[in-house]
Amino acid sequence: MKKEPLREDRTIQSTGLLQTETVGRTMDTGSNGPMTESGLTEREATAGTEAPNSQARDRPEASGWETKQEIASWIAPGITWFRRTLAYGEMRQAAHVLEIDPAERYLQLKPVSSGGKVTRLETVGRLLGELQAGAEQSQVIAGVNADFFSSLGVPSGLQMIDGEIITCPALTKVLLAVAKDGTVLIRSRVALQARLGMEGKETAPLELDRINRTRTLNHTNDAFIYTWRFGESTRTPPGGVEAVLSVEDPDYKLIPGQPLTGRVEAVEEGANSKLTRGSVVISATGDKGKWLRQHLVPGMTIRLTAELDQGLNAARQVVSGNSTLAFVLLQGGRIPESLFDPDVAWNSDRHPRTMLAVKQGKLYAVTIDGRQPGHSDGVTLAEGAAYLQSLGMEDAINIDGGGSTACYVRRPGDRLPSLVNRPSDGFERAVGNALAVLTTAPASGLASLAALPEAPVRAAPGSRLPFTVKGRDDYGHPVPVEPDRLQWAADEAVGAVDAAGVLTAASRPGSGTVTVRCGDVSHAWEVTVTDRIARLALEPPAAVVEPGGTAAFRPQAYDADGQPVRMSAEVPAWSADGAVTVSADGVAQAADAAGEGCVVAEYRGLRAEAAVHVGKPPRVVDGFESLDGLRASGVRAVPGSVTLTRVARPQPVRYGTFAAKLTYDFTAVSGPSRAVVDLLDEHGEPGRPVEGEPCRLGLWVYGDSKGHRLRMSLADTRQVRHLTFVPGTIAWTGWKYVYVEVPQNTVFPVRILNLHLLETDDTKKDSGVLYLDQLRAEYVDLDEDVEGPVFGSLTPPPGSVHKGWPQEMGAIVSDEGSGVDPSSIRVWMNGTAASYKSSKQGGKTRIILTESSVGRTSLSDDGEVRIRIEASDMSRNPAVPAAEWTFRMEAESSSHPRNLPSEL
Repeated sequence: MKKEPLREDRTIQSTGLLQTETVGRTMDTGSNGPMTESGLTEREATAGTEAPNSQARDRPEASGWETKQEIASWIAPGITWFRRTLAYGEMRQAAHVLEIDPAERYLQLKPVSSGGKVTRLETVGRLLGELQAGAEQSQVIAGVNADFFSSLGVPSGLQMIDGEIITCPALTKVLLAVAKDGTVLIRSRVALQARLGMEGKETAPLELDRINRTRTLNHTNDAFIYTWRFGESTRTPPGGVEAVLSVEDPDYKLIPGQPLTGRVEAVEEGANSKLTRGSVVISATGDKGKWLRQHLVPGMTIRLTAELDQGLNAARQVVSGNSTLAFVLLQGGRIPESLFDPDVAWNSDRHPRTMLAVKQGKLYAVTIDGRQPGHSDGVTLAEGAAYLQSLGMEDAINIDGGGSTACYVRRPGDRLPSLVNRPSDGFERAVGNALAVLTTAPASGLASLAALPEAPVRAAPGSRLPFTVKGRDDYGHPVPVEPDRLQWAADEAVGAVDAAGVLTAASRPGSGTVTVRCGDVSHAWEVTVTDRIARLALEPPAAVVEPGGTAAFRPQAYDADGQPVRMSAEVPAWSADGAVTVSADGVAQAADAAGEGCVVAEYRGLRAEAAVHVGKPPRVVDGFESLDGLRASGVRAVPGSVTLTRVARPQPVRYGTFAAKLTYDFTAVSGPSRAVVDLLDEHGEPGRPVEGEPCRLGLWVYGDSKGHRLRMSLADTRQVRHLTFVPGTIAWTGWKYVYVEVPQNTVFPVRILNLHLLETDDTKKDSGVLYLDQLRAEYVDLDEDVEGPVFGSLTPPPGSVHKGWPQEMGAIVSDEGSGVDPSSIRVWMNGTAASYKSSKQGGKTRIILTESSVGRTSLSDDGEVRIRIEASDMSRNPAVPAAEWTFRMEAESSSHPRNLPSEL
């Protein structure tokens, strides 16, 4: 048996475009001869590859990506993990790339959903854990989130596991398929063709539309196939006909191209039929429901077939995307023209992304973080496509991203994979399914040492830095290493290392190595001691500490190029004021009473501060991830109009996976109208208990600009108060943090009875929708940045009239908190995305439309020009309201402006 030699980890720092290269020694995959046939015919292998828009282009943007740093780690035979810090114009991106060779005999790709069903959402980490728990001869080594999903946990597109259809819509927009020999294929617009026929009957079979999908009241002439993979029942609404079929083999699999024979047990008008492992249910509406009633009788033998076009019957594994944002990113190395269409709103959205691409037979799973200024801004669809194009990818698709983006890797020396990216919500979101990578490689003895830190080390003089290693075998599996077997050494120029692997850096700048040896296996780190530090920061930048508690702060040092320099906590000089003290190694001690304080670190003229709030941290009263404990009702509202539902993106969600959507209609109803959301206690009665003694209660509200008042009914031990959320009436559209102050004479504890939208003026009665997220209790003044930027200096002035194009069009945006995030700026002119230039002027950002925006703009008959500009701050708070104004051009003036700036 040939073994694949371990690949060395490398760190690359570059100021030019990344040239992807194999890092380390050449691999011998040990594969047995040439690849076998994928099972697809030549015609099938090329079918369905047309882009959604037949026009495509090679874009100059592909050359705009700059790799600032890369760390490459060999994980197991057939998979390498790349961590990249990227720059794209003014944007900073953090990317993780899994390079996967499906031809490697020990490697497996497999989709995973919770319990093998489509009944619930789960994090990628837990999905991989489920898969590992059931894997006897393989190890899970990596995984990424996959398809978009419904709130019930149903992936949006086709999912196949080991040849079995788990769920399938009528048409899947984009997908990744793995053939029997491991060949990976990207396809678009894959259709399902399913039929139900009767043995021995000449009647035309019934055309079936979907497999294990949610049937709703909007499906008026549709037929669904349900297997036990959908859960305990069909979860269908009334108004249909359901045929229950029994299958002889309780462990049957619905495999495309392989007919399934069953026996009719019952045909009834009804809904929500029970599902078991030995049953199939056909649920139909309209004429298709009538077909079931007319042709099926108990005891009859039926024949069920399901097929996929474009040769996908031969696929073993499939993950896909079928939502609004499921797109082909590359086709034959070219970017579809549709991704650059300025009239498509989501083309200009910048978000975290998860993308799948293929090149020369290899699969690349790529995640890019976003919505985190300073760490990663995120990319538009076209920017993501351009990045993949710059890497030489041939075909690529966009799957679920945003807060769902998650990448897991078994770090060198670890037993299980761990989360390696930074989800934009600050925590991992539950998703519908994931794509897992497994290895079946055997275990062997110690072959190498996996090192931490992984990259070459740059350290501040005098810092104490721990170095650690873990053992690995020839196939990347962990091998225990006893600490007393390790022998450490360091060049004198970089300092001294003790028996535990802790380096005390030299007091003067210098370069050298730190080496560790375990028998015949060794590892060496390149170390540079430098005092060239240009910026100092503290992590965390602020903290909330319980009275009498502690919080540890760590210095973060950077050179003039923004590259990190490792500095241990005892190196800077520490000081504190207010309600805290601080030790010589940065541990803050809070006073016994609530208050405010500040921790300061200083090093060679540099200074960093962190605010410390002494008191109880905020507590989430309701995150609206579930509707349990919530109840909606209306008072003097149109009957049935007040509803509370749980929604997921792309509808407005501020935190987590879901938000609550509150609808109301007060139209033509006299008297005080209310839309009420009761917060229930454990007994199902209004009155959700709130822990401790909060000073205020806050809520994120996506407003509808209807001008009604949002209030909270708050009960203490003596009375009930009806408190109006600041800022008063809902006069905004978009997310805004609102709050009520808890009165000083409150007798604690308190309970929240309800939230209610109120309108008393009969002339203002109308209908609308609010979205609610993360109701929480605050116990100290956190001085948080919850206010978005503010626009001003709209140019030309709103309502002005011009004989020619104005010399300047734009606005100034400012933010007194975290500052304006340049990656969040979006500009439209007459509904079309417009190009612009932005520049910082002190604490403000000036946004000016460029000349090409005018060329794309169509004037209305009255010459009106409407400009809209959106922006957020570094804390992800949007400007509410956005800048939106109009001016008018006289009809005879259509020439381009001469003084607008050209493109960047």
